[in-house]
Formats: sequence, C-alpha cells, structure tokens
Amino acid sequence: MELSGTRVLITGGSRGIGAACARAFAAAGAEVALAARSATEIEALANELGGRAYPIDLADRDAIDGFIARVEADGGPIDVLVNNAGIDTSTAFTSLTEDEIEQSIRVNLVAPERLTRQVLPGMLARGRGHIVSVSSLAAVVTGPGLSLYGSTKAGLSHFTANLRNELIGSPIGFTVVQPGPVDTGMWDRVTSNDVFGTAAKRFSRLQMLPHLSPEQLADEIVDAVRTGQRHVRHPKRLTGAQMMTEAPRRISELLLKGVARPHQG
Repeated sequence: MELSGTRVLITGGSRGIGAACARAFAAAGAEVALAARSATEIEALANELGGRAYPIDLADRDAIDGFIARVEADGGPIDVLVNNAGIDTSTAFTSLTEDEIEQSIRVNLVAPERLTRQVLPGMLARGRGHIVSVSSLAAVVTGPGLSLYGSTKAGLSHFTANLRNELIGSPIGFTVVQPGPVDTGMWDRVTSNDVFGTAAKRFSRLQMLPHLSPEQLADEIVDAVRTGQRHVRHPKRLTGAQMMTEAPRRISELLLKGVARPHQG
C-alpha cells in the first residue's frame, strides 16, 4: 500500500510503540489519528505531527460504540488501523482480581476485534485497507506471570489469522506483530516484579531476548503495511518457534483453497 495521503488510526498512541508508529507513519506521508486515554499526550503528539487526537478508554464498552464512525466523520476514512493499545500483566494469576482480568481482555482483545469490525465494511467498500495487530512473543511462549497477558495476545494473533483466512482474496491486508522485549515503560514494568522478572533474567542469561527499540519496530511495521507483509517477528532467533505456531494456520489456508468466502458472494 502506498502510504502517502492515507489516514492511519493508532490505538495506544500516546507513548512507546504507538507514539513511534505515529512518527513513522507520518514520516511516510500518512495522516495519523491517535487514540488513547491520555488526552494531553496524544493531543501534543497529534499537533506535532499534523494529525488528530481522539481520547478514549478502550476498556469502556460504551465509549467504543460508533468510535470508528466518529473518527471518520471528523477527518475522513481510515485506511490503516493499528491495534496497538494493551494492558500489561506479569504477576501471578491468583493475585489478579476479576476486574483486572476483565479489563485486560477488554483492552487487549475485545477492543481490537470491535474496532476491526467497525472499520472493515468501509475498507471493503473502498477496496483498500490494512489491519495491524500488535501482539507479542507472549502469544507464542509461556512463562510465570504471562497467563493473562499471553492468552489475550494469543487470541489477538489467532483472531487476525482467522480474519485473514476469511477475507482471503479481498483487498484488505493483515499484519501480526509479535515482538519480544521493546525498550518501553511497559517492559520495565513487567520485569520489575519477582514473578516474571526472574524468568526474564533466565532468558537474558541464555541470550534469548535481545532488546529492540520502539523506533526500529515502528519502521518495520510501516514497511510491512507498505509491502503487505503478514508478520513482523522479534527476536529473530526465535522466529522458528513463531513459525511453528503459525504452521497450522497456513495449512488451514491451503486446505481451504478454492472454498468461497462471505465477501466473495
């Protein structure tokens, strides 16, 4: 997809990977629309990049109702949706409250699915669009403290793979991003407790989790949208493990080759 002149909506756009993506897409010629709870931060970044800010709490079911319609009515159609917002949890599952569990599922999985459902009809009608799902290496590997976060990210990865299969042959592209450690405040938080922090130290001693800057990841995400890549995976030394997880999905596509899809009538 040629990005110059497109409009890109990025959730979780106030900091970290989201803010880096905003700068990278803007540098590629796109107009950015930023969504996050922190109104002050996204408004400042939107002003810097010549974009627009849309404060929203993605854990609030009512706030998501009609959100894409409001964004498009304000600034025009969304060509690329980057589902980046997420809540990190890296503590013992038994120490989580039920409210924390529900909030994580709402933000990490339900909100991306709802926003994707809202944006897809317009993309299909216009004959162009791309959905980026920022998942995680935690969708593939397991570890102490990752039960909730990993399950929501695994759900996001599998949702995107299924939707790609359902819309195969359509003009809509899909990219799943599954990074390991990224140098953001989120990584600092998840490694600061004794539950996952000890496991992270073990992985580090084994040299399995090299870090990545949010700017490098953002550049790769922009390139993936531009060239239609299915995946952005890090760390590269664990690509094999990620591909093993992906294998049944690709096999399903092959087995269903030629089967009519809903969008094909």
